[in-house]
Order: sequence, then structure tokens, then C-alpha cells
Amino acid sequence: VTSNDAPVITAADKTVKKGGSFDPMAGVTASDTEDGNVTDKVTVTANDVDTSAVGTYHVTYSVTDSDGNTTTKTITVIVTSNDAPVITASDKTLKKGGSFDPMAGVSASDTEDGNVTDKVTVTANDVDTSAVGTYHVTYSVTDSDGNTTTKTITVTVTSNDAPVIVASDQTIKKGKAFDVMAGVSASDLEDGDVTGGITVTANDVDTNTVGTYHVTYSVTDSDGNTTTKTITVTITSNDAPTFTTSDVYLKVGDKFNPYAGITASDTEDGDLTDRIDIESSDVDMTQAGTYAVEYSVTDSDNNTTKITRHVYVRTNDKPVIHASDQTFKAGASFDPLAGMSASDTEDGDITTNVTVTANDVDANHAGTYHVTYSVTDSDDNTTTKTITITVLTNEKPVITAADITQKAHRSVDPMAGVTASDLEDGDLTANIKIIANDINIDVPGEYHVTYSVLDSDGNETEKTITVTILSNEAPVIHGQDITFKAGKAFDPMAGVTASDTEDGDITSAIEMTANDVNPDVAGVYHVTYSVTDSDGNTTEATYTVTVLTNEKPVIHATDQTLAYGQAFDPMAGVTAEDLEDGDLTGSIKIISNDVNPLQAGIYHVTYSVTDADGNETQITITVLVGAQPVDPVIPADPQTPMHVTPAPVQMADPIVSSVSAPDPVRELPKTGDTTTGNTILFGGLFAALGAFLLRRKK
Repeated sequence: VTSNDAPVITAADKTVKKGGSFDPMAGVTASDTEDGNVTDKVTVTANDVDTSAVGTYHVTYSVTDSDGNTTTKTITVIVTSNDAPVITASDKTLKKGGSFDPMAGVSASDTEDGNVTDKVTVTANDVDTSAVGTYHVTYSVTDSDGNTTTKTITVTVTSNDAPVIVASDQTIKKGKAFDVMAGVSASDLEDGDVTGGITVTANDVDTNTVGTYHVTYSVTDSDGNTTTKTITVTITSNDAPTFTTSDVYLKVGDKFNPYAGITASDTEDGDLTDRIDIESSDVDMTQAGTYAVEYSVTDSDNNTTKITRHVYVRTNDKPVIHASDQTFKAGASFDPLAGMSASDTEDGDITTNVTVTANDVDANHAGTYHVTYSVTDSDDNTTTKTITITVLTNEKPVITAADITQKAHRSVDPMAGVTASDLEDGDLTANIKIIANDINIDVPGEYHVTYSVLDSDGNETEKTITVTILSNEAPVIHGQDITFKAGKAFDPMAGVTASDTEDGDITSAIEMTANDVNPDVAGVYHVTYSVTDSDGNTTEATYTVTVLTNEKPVIHATDQTLAYGQAFDPMAGVTAEDLEDGDLTGSIKIISNDVNPLQAGIYHVTYSVTDADGNETQITITVLVGAQPVDPVIPADPQTPMHVTPAPVQMADPIVSSVSAPDPVRELPKTGDTTTGNTILFGGLFAALGAFLLRRKK
């Protein structure tokens, strides 16, 4: 009895590079239990493989044995890409004298090989950081398929000169306005006009006091190069000339020389008496009366001073007391006789005869008071005069300035919004001086600015404000590179957060600016995030997403044919492997096995294996157990013995099992004559019956 098993096709799944050749018959064989090797009868019944396009394809094979049993088998052919690697490198600009690493920021990736940055080589590099110019660096990388990519970037080396401040020494007259920034400018070879970045780091100029002062300027360019320059400011005096004279007391008929008893002088020009001009004069020496002569004098700075001189032409009239109303600040000293005089036509100056008959003045308190004078000449003519004394308040000036809160790196004008006023002098803002200022706008913290102002009475006021410099750091994106299996769900925002020193948690403000992740296709991808804080500082971060393959494991097991009673190990020759986990043979499980080597028939064994990703593969093989060999029946005492030699039967080693061994063949009783023909006939009938039963079992 022979088996009638279908033939078996041996063909494995294949992976081919895009553009490579593919022979569907390569490595394909077929065998049959009865016919043996039937590889030459295998035909390809379906084949959609296109090696010019990446994808998954299938080839179906068919073979038929001599009994008309047909077997088909389909394999999977995967065509993978064969792209050249990609070099990522950007043009660079650096300052002269700076360091240059040609590999900094350079990377390379390949669809098949993944990250191949370590294979990048620099094939050309003419960069000279000591000289301004345009240079080039060429990179090259080759993948495992022999595909080579080159890329050239441009490296620009720019100059790094310090900025230049243009400012000249100045000479100014006392009392003139001084603009510390007038005529001052700054320029930089790279940044151009940087006048707006100039700061005054020192300034002791006092235009109200003659002397030599200094102003120091500082400016920093975008490369951090700082230049300082100090100029000299000379304050020269600018006082108006002064007269020295007194009123004239004459009698009718006397001669009057208007230039007698009057002089003029100037701090810069000295004696200016010869420059005195008479602007007007109404003196009439023929008539008693009070007259006036108006003088003027001009110095070399064009400062003009005028004065009126009184000429008293008298008869024998009563004496005259010369005293004027006065106004002064509270706290000032008051002498009721200061500036007061008395004259008489005949007696002349009789000031020493004046007495104060009434005086209620309190110089320490604001108010209106009176002083009464009395004088008597030699003719006993008595004159009295009362003047009004007004005492004004003498309050200190007031500085108005508020504390400042500012972000780091932003300019602070300490004079912005600062004013000063005085009850007597009015607006004194222009007289404010900064006497202390420790502000550093680049370092967060608390600083102070102290102002001072002086009024015309010498009252000084100081005020200190607090300047708070807040930090202005860029936000930080928190995330990490991700690796997962193909086919898994991917949320690009999961686990990504952002924080800012000032704004706190700003995760909700994150924007995804780039995302090329395909979670169903293995590869290396990137996701770029961006976030901007309330100060306009923007941060970007790019993370790598690696998608791994997730193929099912493969079990390698083939159909088997056993002789009757032959030992059967279901795990013999059976292996399993997985693309990610490697050898999984030790994880194979037998989930069904009905093989009985002591019973002829067709059996099956089903195997199962599961990889680390939970992908399960099952495979079932067929085990054919051959029929039990039959011993020939020997006749008793045949008249004509016939020697029949039975065909040899290959017996396998017996196996130990719980199946009972068949009863031994017992000798037939001798019943008389018989022939070997009957024996052969009965043997043939038993063989035919066995074959019939075997076919029915199938």
C-alpha cells in the first residue's frame, strides 16, 4: 500500500531592493512522496512583483504529481527602497577669529540604514577663520548599498571690529545749556549706525560752576565688542559786568560830571569803565529835583548790564530818607538799616542820623511787615518813612519720580518721567542731577537711582527710586525622542510641555511646526515644536521619532513521513525566528498533536509562537505513518515446498509508548494439504483490504 500525498512546494518569502533583479524560481523546489523531486513541474500561476516600485507583492506556485494531486503555495515579495542617503548641513556665518567645527550640526540619514552620521567625511574644507571671506566645506557619505551623496555648504567669515564713538571736547559758558548727546555718534563696521546704543557711563558736568569736567560714553555692538570714550567739557565764566557807584547829592548850581564816581568791571574782561555808555540823563542843575542817569556796559560775551544813578539837586528842603520796600525768603537775615540812606540838600549824607521808630519784621515767618524810619537835618527838618517788608516762604524743591519695573536687556532712561518743582522757582526739572545709578539692565535684580536738585535759595532735595529688572529668559520645551513599533498610535503632543520663567506653564501655547511621522511605516522621523512667551521670546525643539518594524514571527517546520512504529519527536527540526526578537525556537508551543506512530494514517501537528509584540503565528504540518508490515503464512508439511522470500521491510527502532503491541502471529494449525498459491492469494487479499481502508481514512 503506497501513500497518495500531495506534493510539497518549498518556497520562502523574499525581500528585494528596488531596482534589483528578481527570479521567481530561485530557491523554489517541490517534492512528492511517490514521485520524489518534482521541482521541474513547478509553475508560477501568479506574479505581480514590480522591482521598480517599493511595495509588497506575491508569487503563487503550483505543482501536480503523477497521481493528479495539486499543491499551490504563495510567497510574499517585499521590494524595499534603495534611496541614496541624505546629508543635513546648513550654510554658516561666523565672526573672524571664532572657532569652527565643520561637523557641528551635520547629520546624515538613509531610508534603509537609518542614522549614518558617523559615516560622513569631509572631502574639502578651505575655511580660514582668521581672514574675512567666503569659504566652502564639502561632505560625503555612502550607504550600505553603495549609494554616495555629497553636499557643499558655504561658510562666511565676517569681520569683528569694535564700534567707533565720535565725540569732541567742548567749551561752554557758565549757565549755558549742555546736551550731553549733542554731536555724539557711533558706528560699527558690521552693525552700521549704533548711535542709539550709546550710554553715558560718567558725567560730572556742572554748567553753573566754572571748571573742567568729563563725560564718558560707552557703546557695545552685536558681537559684544565695547568701546568707551571720554571727552573734556570746560565751563568758562559768563558773568555780566558790574557797576560800582552811588547816588549823587548836589545843590542847585553845582557842576555834575556823569562819569565821575562810577566804574565797571567784568570777571573775564577786567576793567570796563572806559566802555560805559550813558543811555539817558535828565539832570538839570538849575532846578532842585531828583534826576536820573541811566548807564550801560557790554562785555566781550555780549552780556550787557544797565544801572540807574540818581542825582539829587536840593534846596533846603527836608531831608530825604531813601529806603525801598523789600522782599526776601523766610530764614534770611534782615538788617533794617541795610541799603537805607538819608540825605539833605544842605547837610548831604545824614544816613547816620536815621533811627528806626517801628519794626515788626519776623524774618523767620512768611508775612507782610513794616519798618518806619525817622531822620532830622541840621535845620531840624524831620522826615519819616515807612517801608513794607514781605517775607516769602523758603520751601525745598520737590522731585517727582516713580519706581521702575523693566524687563532685562531693555534700555532704561533714568530721566524719563522725572520732574522737579519749587514753590518759588517753579519748574526745576532741567536742574535735576543723577548722583547715583547702579542699574545693570542685563542682570535681573533691584537697583537704585538717586536724583538731586538745588533751588535758587540753596535748598537741596534728594530722592532715590528703585529700579527692578525682571528676567527675560526664553521659554523651555520639555520632550524626548520616541521609539515605538509600526502600527501603534502616535500622539505628537503626548508628554511634551513648555515652561517659562515669567509665564510659568505655557504648554497650551506650543505649536507643532513640522511632523513627518508615519506610524505605519518603519523609519526615522522628526517632529519640531515651537513656543513663544509673552515677551516674544521663541524657542524651537526637534525630537526624533523612530518607528520600528512589527513583523510576525516565522515557524520553520515541514511535513514528515514515518515508518510504522518509528519514534516521533514533534520538535525535531522545528525552529522559529522573528525580525525583532531573533531566535524564538524556545518559545514554540505545540497546541495540537494527534500522531500515533503505531497506527498507520495521516496525522497533524500544529505549532504556535508569539513574539514580544504579541504577534502570533501558527503552522500545521502533516505526519504520515506507514502501514504495519505483514508476516507471510507458512503452510504445514507441503508436498511440494515452495520457497517464497518476502520482500524486506525497513523497520524503525521501536518506541516505548502506552499503546499495546499487536498480538504475535500465531502458527496456523496443520490441516492437511495446502498450497503456496493459497498463501499468496490470502496475502494479496489482506494487502488490498488494507489499501482500501487506508484510502477511506483519507
